[in-house]
Amino acid sequence: MKKPPILSRVLKFIRRRKYTVIIIVIVCAVGGYKIYQAAIIANAVPQYVLSPVRTGSIIQTVSGTGQVSASNQTDILSQVSGTITGINVSVGQAVYQGQLIATIDSKNASISLQNSKLSYAKLVQPAKTTDVSNAQNSIDQAYTSAFNAASTIYLDLPNIVSGMKDLLYGQAGFISDQRSSYLTSTARTYRETAGIEYDSAVNLYQAGMLEFKSTSRASATSTIDKMLSDTYTMIKAMSKAVSDTQTAITFITTTQPDYYSKDAATAASSVTAWASQTNSDLSSLASARNSIDSSENSYTTLVTGADTIDLEQARLTLQQAQQTYDNYFVRAPYDGVIGRIPVSVYSQAGGSTAIATIIGKQNIATISLDEVDAAKVKNGQPVNVTFDAIDGLVATGTVSQVDLIGIVTQGVVSYSVKINIDTRDERIKPGMSVNTTIIANQKDGVIIVPSAAIKTQSGKSYVQTFDATTLGSNIPGQFASTTRQFGSSTAQSSGRQFASSSEQLSSTTRTFASSTRSLGSTSNQFSSSNTVRTTTISSATAPKQTFITIGLSDDTNTEVISGLGRGDLVVTRTIAASAAQTTATTPSLLSGLGARTGGGTGGVRPGGTGGATGR
Repeated sequence: MKKPPILSRVLKFIRRRKYTVIIIVIVCAVGGYKIYQAAIIANAVPQYVLSPVRTGSIIQTVSGTGQVSASNQTDILSQVSGTITGINVSVGQAVYQGQLIATIDSKNASISLQNSKLSYAKLVQPAKTTDVSNAQNSIDQAYTSAFNAASTIYLDLPNIVSGMKDLLYGQAGFISDQRSSYLTSTARTYRETAGIEYDSAVNLYQAGMLEFKSTSRASATSTIDKMLSDTYTMIKAMSKAVSDTQTAITFITTTQPDYYSKDAATAASSVTAWASQTNSDLSSLASARNSIDSSENSYTTLVTGADTIDLEQARLTLQQAQQTYDNYFVRAPYDGVIGRIPVSVYSQAGGSTAIATIIGKQNIATISLDEVDAAKVKNGQPVNVTFDAIDGLVATGTVSQVDLIGIVTQGVVSYSVKINIDTRDERIKPGMSVNTTIIANQKDGVIIVPSAAIKTQSGKSYVQTFDATTLGSNIPGQFASTTRQFGSSTAQSSGRQFASSSEQLSSTTRTFASSTRSLGSTSNQFSSSNTVRTTTISSATAPKQTFITIGLSDDTNTEVISGLGRGDLVVTRTIAASAAQTTATTPSLLSGLGARTGGGTGGVRPGGTGGATGR
């Protein structure tokens, strides 16, 4: 009997023990896979994401949230009382400074204004001939009255002078020298004082009488003025002498009632009558002299114009009347929009009634910043403003005010910042929530690198770079020339000669940016977006440290002051060898069983945009 072929026996064995065979196959496959994976990992190298050094801008911003308010919101108050006779605007109407808002009944104010105008006009207009003549006549009448008053004085005084002489110096006089020995020392002092005043007044009387007799109403006004002045001085002195005599008699009759009591009443009565007469004469002459002065001032005012002080007083009175009249016409204090009108025509307005509310046209965003951000903000910085309630609107503005005094809330200091919103849009209304971005600092045309590429060591900043040889060995074909170009740029930053021109560097960069080629199991691609380009390479050689001097930085990029040149490549990310092999080169277990999925290169890092723009 012929034995079945080996294949048939194997197949028969498999059919009889198919589960055992399946288990054996799975164990072998898994073991082989593990062995293969270990071998691959043992030979794996790390991957590095590279980004070129480029020229761009560093923009430092400060963000905050707040609300919109109007630059001004004012209740327009009436300053006078009365009936509102007209309202000239409506809610929502734009008004300009000085525009009439409402009118209050102004009839009485108008009359007062006209009277003030007339009074002022009388002072500034030229004098009429008849007015000048009347003023001159008033002066003549005043002089006549004054001359008559002086004449009355010199008619009255002889009796007074004679009576005072008898009283003080007559042998039977009540307080004569002969009787004064019976007086107390105090009474004698009063008597002596009265005598001295009398003697002085008599001397003036005698000189004044001679002057009066030599003066007539036809005399020059200067002569009459001197006579009146001397007469006034004399009658004033005589009135003082009589008053002192009256005081002495009163003291004596009070303290020494038995002193010549039979003559006391007569003496007291006489002195009282003389005092009344001299006081009356003194008052009449003073009034007459004042009338002369008043008449002459009126005449001078007519001829030469009003006194400067009087004219200024009349002008101020007119100005006040004009202001009061103007207050009956309520006007807009500044350009703005009428927000509300709480009154109506024919209603009564008081001294502080709100006639309307005006809102300024300038919108302001008020935000609150902490002390760190507030220190970066100053007046005049540009701002971008967005609104929660208005989709798609990005308004522009400028910082107009930064508070100098902070507000402490639960230990946190904050500062209020006001931003003028320059964009005019009727959709922007007070009270809306805003998000603001303040451009605190900006430098254009500087060398920048991604901030992720910068590391520090002992307080010094450095980046990781590859030399030209490493870059060239990891980038085959057309990438080699690109690598050499970038290597030359890197060498230049280390002090070696830069071997290629800027045109070559630009050309190779564009070639590097558009080419993709697999290297073994690693994908090297220099991809580009609008602003940032990256490439990923595999290298068993670790990158070197290149120390740099840095400047400003924003959220994405940092300024490089020295140590790198445009076009140099720096490491922004390192992918560990195991992770690189797992994600980029290890085949799927299912691919060996016929379930292969889509192919292509792996491990490519796409470019992205940052806070800076560059080229």
